[in-house]
Amino acid sequence: MNCKPKTTPKIRANLAITVTVIFWGMSFVSSKTILNAGVPPFTMAFLRFLIASVLLFPIFKKLEPDTSINIKTKDFIILLISALFGVTIYFLFETVGIKLTSASTASMIIASIPVFTMCAEYIIYKNHIPPFKWLGVLLSVAGVYFIIRKDQGHQDTPESFVGNLLMLGACLSWVIYIISSKSIRDRFSGLALTTYQTLLGTLFLLPLALLEHNSWISIPAAAWLNILYLAVFCSAVGYFLYIYSLTCLDPVVVSSYTNLIPVVSTFGGIFILGEKIILQQILGGLIVIAGVFIVNLRKPNISKIINRFVSN
Repeated sequence: MNCKPKTTPKIRANLAITVTVIFWGMSFVSSKTILNAGVPPFTMAFLRFLIASVLLFPIFKKLEPDTSINIKTKDFIILLISALFGVTIYFLFETVGIKLTSASTASMIIASIPVFTMCAEYIIYKNHIPPFKWLGVLLSVAGVYFIIRKDQGHQDTPESFVGNLLMLGACLSWVIYIISSKSIRDRFSGLALTTYQTLLGTLFLLPLALLEHNSWISIPAAAWLNILYLAVFCSAVGYFLYIYSLTCLDPVVVSSYTNLIPVVSTFGGIFILGEKIILQQILGGLIVIAGVFIVNLRKPNISKIINRFVSN
């Protein structure tokens, strides 16, 4: 997955992250389609990660055959915690949340994860945060408020409100995942970490899926296709494209691309699921994206901005 200069790396990397954004944006639409077909939420999450595990493990052993399976007890405990929050709990919140709210609203709320992460790192690690990034935090919080606050009509039901709160729970769960796995990232490759966490998360999901056995139905072909899409393109292919883009592009550029995920989800929700979106949601989504964009910015260099303006 090296970035070779002779193969126009930036063009390929930009294409890779663009495709990844489309995959991940449409994942909300795909999940909603599966749930609308009557597939129980825990069962859907389990099947997705079971297939992803079957795909990832042989790839991991092929690409990293020398990686030792002897994991220290302390690292294994951290892997368990990160898998629990990053796979099991996160996707339980997200899956049930998507079932209760719209795909577009769910993706807009999830887009605020970088803001929650920055705030958590400030509280835990006392990281210095420039004033302009606090503006991004305030914007994102305001945007999420616009998205989830009660409004007369326009799909405003107790169910959708609970679904929105569950999506916030998914955001917090992902923050715990990021913080908990931070200490072991330098001891595992990205592929190894993802493979181990996916396998462990799948094991955690199994008993929850078994609780739904009374609700198991004959899964329609269309639902199976969407489950395969989530497992193959969102969990496996999307991961590789994302990592490749990070090897060739600045992380800030990659983060800027991922801000477009709710845009893709919104269009998919409207044109595929027939969802209706109101002005309040659009404004809230745009405010969240703007806030996340500011949070991902480096400290602005005023002199460079002025010089560029003058030269132009």
